[in-house]
Amino acid sequence: MATVYIIHSKATDNFYVGSSADFEMQLEQHRKGHFPKGYKSEATDWASFFTIDDLDIDTARRIEKHFKKMKSREYFDSLKEGPGITARLIEEFSCHRNR
Repeated sequence: MATVYIIHSKATDNFYVGSSADFEMQLEQHRKGHFPKGYKSEATDWASFFTIDDLDIDTARRIEKHFKKMKSREYFDSLKEGPGITARLIEEFSCHRNR
């Protein structure tokens, strides 16, 4: 199962959106600068901002793509307003949804 995630660095005030089968390992790699060519390598204080767990990888990637299109602090903040948002995202981007 996979996780789609948004992480935030207070030091750079940047967000990063990704998906991974192992979120904790991925977060640790971000903190340790494992990705030296990306802007995210400037920060070592990445913290989880928002996650949706237990997704199949295709759904996680579709939600990741959606988040990257939205690319707005206001939108990211709105994700924390209630659990209904998570359910709607899973329903909208799920591989297994009824058509």
